[in-house]
Amino acid sequence: MYTRQFERHATDIPFKFKLKSMIGEHEHILKDISQGGLCFRAWGWVAPGTDLCLCIPFAKDPCRLSGKIAWCHKAEQGQYEVGIQFEQILEMPALRQIDQIEVYKKNYGEACGHRLTSEDAGRKIGAIN
Repeated sequence: MYTRQFERHATDIPFKFKLKSMIGEHEHILKDISQGGLCFRAWGWVAPGTDLCLCIPFAKDPCRLSGKIAWCHKAEQGQYEVGIQFEQILEMPALRQIDQIEVYKKNYGEACGHRLTSEDAGRKIGAIN
């Protein structure tokens, strides 16, 4: 059985990526992220090994990384789950910021009785643009 090197952090914040072989950016929502990579859902298949650049739009310091498509599997509703492996390790401050967003989202939902998206929670605490 495969053991992951890094703990995954579930989130649904937006991020942008650009395949190095194509023109134009794509915006998607994260499913989870770790120091070594991330997972998201897409409407189309992406070839494993494809190089890309990505950006998580943190307000104070956007997180820009390079990576490659590690895997792409068919999921439900005609979508694909896509795994990206980072070329360098994601620094802990970025993961702590994501955790703060998720804690605020959970606490807000419990206190107010309705659910925020991670993007809305990040905006409320000034963590993402």
